[in-house]
Amino acid sequence: MIGGSKNKGSTSAGENQTWRGLDGGSKRTRINSSQSRKRRQVQAFKLLGVFLVAVLFISAVVWAIVALNEREEPIQITTPSKPVEKILFDTNGVLPTSWLGTVVELRRDTAMMEIDIHTMKQQLEAHGQVKSASIERQFPNALKIDLKEHEPILRMRVMGVNDRAEVRIISREGTIYKGIGYPRATLNKLPFVLPYQHPEGGISPMRGIGQVAELLEETRHTQSNFYKTWKLVSLKHYSGNPELPGQVIEIRSSMVPRIIFGFNTSFAQQLDRLAVILNYVQSRGNPAIKRIDLTLPKDAAVQFESGRISTF
Repeated sequence: MIGGSKNKGSTSAGENQTWRGLDGGSKRTRINSSQSRKRRQVQAFKLLGVFLVAVLFISAVVWAIVALNEREEPIQITTPSKPVEKILFDTNGVLPTSWLGTVVELRRDTAMMEIDIHTMKQQLEAHGQVKSASIERQFPNALKIDLKEHEPILRMRVMGVNDRAEVRIISREGTIYKGIGYPRATLNKLPFVLPYQHPEGGISPMRGIGQVAELLEETRHTQSNFYKTWKLVSLKHYSGNPELPGQVIEIRSSMVPRIIFGFNTSFAQQLDRLAVILNYVQSRGNPAIKRIDLTLPKDAAVQFESGRISTF
């Protein structure tokens, strides 16, 4: 019996039973439910988002560094500007420096680069006596103004304020302006002009004054003494176009009341003929002459105060 009991105990121990065996002998497995899969996907997306943000941030930093390194330095196109301290004024005419201050206004603290040269040029050239104006900055603090003025050829009486007679100057280009700075002696040498009246009324524009200036200059150079007697240039029958028929320039002088110049021959030839006539008349006792017509192609007609008409 005793032996039987021993064998029975051995048989129980030989069945290879262990604590792992008592636990069933199976390994622990991961739970693979739908909720766990979603959690893993959310974590993966978060990691991907963090990675993309990091990449974008690093790219932005790199781009900024490259852009700063490659950016060109700004070019300074303006120079340091000081206030205008000197005005260098020059003109080929007679306008005084004091006149400049009535046309151009500059504050004492006006900087060189604040000056609008184009506007200033327009202001100066708006004055009739100024033919052209040149303005130049001369750094650091000077402004150079150079004027070209019209040449006075004739003068004209006009009605001014309160019906008072005033004098205007006529230039070679036919510009009418109020002369400033001319010596009285200069103005007294200029003949007055009786302007052409346009069919529609008015005297402007005064055309063909260049031909009138040519006649005056030729007379002044070749017959200066006779030129001094010229008082009035009548353009009543001169529209400014010498090609039109009947175009004449009439001179009224203290020596001969009326001298008619035409455009068929040169002014030099007509003046030579005039000199011959005056010398001849003077040698004949200097009878009073009423009118000399130099417009004929080959002759000149002289009308005396007595009514006699002769040709030369």
